[in-house]
Amino acid sequence: MRTIGTAVAMMVATLGLLAGCSSEFGGSSGAPANSGGGNNGPFGSPPASTGSGTGGGTGTVGGPNSSGSGGSATGSGSFSNVATGGGQDFGAFREALNARRIPAPASLDAAGFFAEHFTTLPAPTCGQTFCLHGMLSVSPEMVHGGQWTLLQLGMNSPIDPATVTKPPLDLVVVLDRSGSMADAGKMDFAKQGLHLLVDQLGDADTFTLVAFDSTVQTLFGPTGIGANRAQLSTIIDGIQPLGGTDIFDGLQTGYKAALSVGDETQQRRVIFLTDGLPTAGNTNLDQIKAMSAGFNDQYIGLTTIGLGADVDAGLLRDLSEQGGGNFYFVEQPSAVQEVFTQELAFFVAPIAYDLELSIDELPAYTIKQVYGTNLWRASTGGGQVRIPSVFLTSRTSSMPDSTGGRRGGGSAIMAELSPTPAHPTAGQCDVANLHLRYRQPGQTEFQTQDAAIAYQVGDETASPDGFFSTHDIEKNTIILDLFVALRDATAQAASNPRGARDLLAVFQPKFKLRIAGWADADLIDDITILQQYIDVLNALPGVAGTTAPSTASSP
Repeated sequence: MRTIGTAVAMMVATLGLLAGCSSEFGGSSGAPANSGGGNNGPFGSPPASTGSGTGGGTGTVGGPNSSGSGGSATGSGSFSNVATGGGQDFGAFREALNARRIPAPASLDAAGFFAEHFTTLPAPTCGQTFCLHGMLSVSPEMVHGGQWTLLQLGMNSPIDPATVTKPPLDLVVVLDRSGSMADAGKMDFAKQGLHLLVDQLGDADTFTLVAFDSTVQTLFGPTGIGANRAQLSTIIDGIQPLGGTDIFDGLQTGYKAALSVGDETQQRRVIFLTDGLPTAGNTNLDQIKAMSAGFNDQYIGLTTIGLGADVDAGLLRDLSEQGGGNFYFVEQPSAVQEVFTQELAFFVAPIAYDLELSIDELPAYTIKQVYGTNLWRASTGGGQVRIPSVFLTSRTSSMPDSTGGRRGGGSAIMAELSPTPAHPTAGQCDVANLHLRYRQPGQTEFQTQDAAIAYQVGDETASPDGFFSTHDIEKNTIILDLFVALRDATAQAASNPRGARDLLAVFQPKFKLRIAGWADADLIDDITILQQYIDVLNALPGVAGTTAPSTASSP
């Protein structure tokens, strides 16, 4: 692959409603700002870029030796505190390894994997509700060899969740009480979580509890919590597992209850808890997703929580992502507190609706694939992501929370780019044009943000680790390398466990060497996961006793 270079990458945004916005680059937390006159390597901030325009104009980004004066470098970053929904963990993947099983391919996706890794972005200085950043990396691809070029699209907000007045909450819980929920303490987990939710709700919040098996029953509400907490607690304790699993009618009943109360300025959300696949009523998965999407289009959000090893992680992840909500997997008692308390924190407020992010390809590059969202839709000359609701996240560091968990660190959408024969050999290379539109809750007018992404060819040799426009994308590139290794190993593990073991065994020393010196709790934990997976594969028939290839013999 042809290598490229320079300081691209933060989207210099000329905002449709903000004239004369200058651009700034955010470096890593605690890292000094780059003062210009050369590339500081992967840990420094690129120098100031040029940015100009009003209304629908665009900005371009200069390289390390550019003399643009549109902004100044900054040494402080901001955490990636805007979430686009979907998987918030890879708990089902972890649980399989803990049980010494090969994980199912559906248990791992990039959105959930990124969400368990705290990441940062340049400071949100665009002057809007939230700021969109584009960052570039060109680096060795550790799994299959060669180089890859990644363009990360990240969003963060200057809004501190602690300062936001929480809007009235209209919460509906749809609980699977089918017979299988009696197994492995799953109903106990669900009840514990429901009690946590009820304890944290305000008196003015509205609550509905729907339970389903082969039939559907509304056990409480919709009504205000107020003086009803004791009654609701008794109802929760009295739920008993029985019957089949009518997901379609249960979920539809919950949506209708949410739609009957309030409007889009409130936080209207359904939390759906289940342990398996539909076995009663309409069991067509596509029709279940289509029904759910129809309510999502009316700004009813959906969070899904999977309980137990038999849950269909793919279905729950798809439902939550199209619903602008989260998907969690509850595998142990400690996860109950983490998931349910975090999910209430997530209810601070939606900060945007009807978000559309599109990428226009330019002659030098085409989009190979997009990681971090299942909502990407390719089209001629680019593609688009449409996200119904965008929220603030709650995790603010790479250290585990008080329960030891690491869910909900944020999100990252990363486009892998392929150079074309039109890619220039020197000078400025125009990468892509980005377009963003969204509206704030209760408003009909859309805010827009456009950016022209460009860089200077020739700085790709500044570091043997590759080129990174910010420290922030360096960590995410490493995370994505690991995700690809785990994904590709899992895809072949059932039919070729030795091949999966060999892939991970060759990747492991590269990964350890790459993160040497990184005092990052997430990446250190990743080493443990990688070794655990290798151990599981080494114990399988046909693998045990064989020797993995060395890194030296790898591609």
